[in-house]
Amino acid sequence: MISRNCLLIANRVLRELRRDYRTLFLFTMSPLFVMILVAGMLVETPRTFDRSGLLVMGLFPTAPGFLFAAFAIQRERYRGSLEFLLSGPVTRLDVLVGYLLAFSVPAVAQVALTVSVSYGLLGLDSAGPWWAAALLAMLACVLGVVLGMFAINLAHNELQLTKVLPTVALPHLMVSGLFLPYEDMPGWMQAAATIAPWRYAVGAVSELHLHSSVTSELVLNLSVTVGIVFALSAVTVGTVLRRRTA
Repeated sequence: MISRNCLLIANRVLRELRRDYRTLFLFTMSPLFVMILVAGMLVETPRTFDRSGLLVMGLFPTAPGFLFAAFAIQRERYRGSLEFLLSGPVTRLDVLVGYLLAFSVPAVAQVALTVSVSYGLLGLDSAGPWWAAALLAMLACVLGVVLGMFAINLAHNELQLTKVLPTVALPHLMVSGLFLPYEDMPGWMQAAATIAPWRYAVGAVSELHLHSSVTSELVLNLSVTVGIVFALSAVTVGTVLRRRTA
């Protein structure tokens, strides 16, 4: 159940986002800009655009969610705001849910813009319905926020965070299945892909591209992705969202 403390924390984070309108603009509009670029590059090959565009639309929201959540939490720790919050009558779970709620609000606008322009003006076509693609994009954004908060375990300040993000993101991208199908990967890459959250998200989007109905593979990939979100959330609550002083 969402408590009053969760809503208060979410409102506080949203006020911070509104003050930083550049960040809010980039968070909301960056997936749409990337979709327009992809459509321009693949204008002569609509079938390729249908596959690649759906992958970009369904997965790219992970990137801004990852980046902005990581820097937001790191800034809160540096300022002492996170420590102050946790010294009050709130739980670590309240803080986690509050941040997820706060980032979900601009994520809804982000997904609505990207999906409407992609399926409308850009002519994206998929076997699955547009609303299923929108739900996958929302799940990708939530996954990005949780991954970003989890990444704080690897950095003690914003400078270290700028080094951690590409170190974590690029190998993850390579084994996600975007560039090489999981079945065609060598054994060591398949082992790495098994624990890569994006691999299952890529699988879910690919199923949506190929099938108009729910398949067992889609259910499996979605279930694993949701399970990873909960697992990373639990680790984040126990590591990042804890008081560093008594």
